[in-house]
Amino acid sequence: MEVEYEQEVRELAYRIWEQGGCLHGYDVQHWLKAEAIWQEKHRPKSKPRRSKPLKKRKSRKTSTPEGEL
Repeated sequence: MEVEYEQEVRELAYRIWEQGGCLHGYDVQHWLKAEAIWQEKHRPKSKPRRSKPLKKRKSRKTSTPEGEL
């Protein structure tokens, strides 16, 4: 698994390097971007949770004692 991971990241980083115009000195940035892409691609898929509909809240009526006005 580790060898497959590294090989795939290496190939992704190389493609990123090529697409960026083959500029030297950005190898770490290309590698990190490739790792992020790989992780996103291999992240376990989970079903999104459906949120419950919001309940309507009753408005609160504030009353002041008549003597305070």
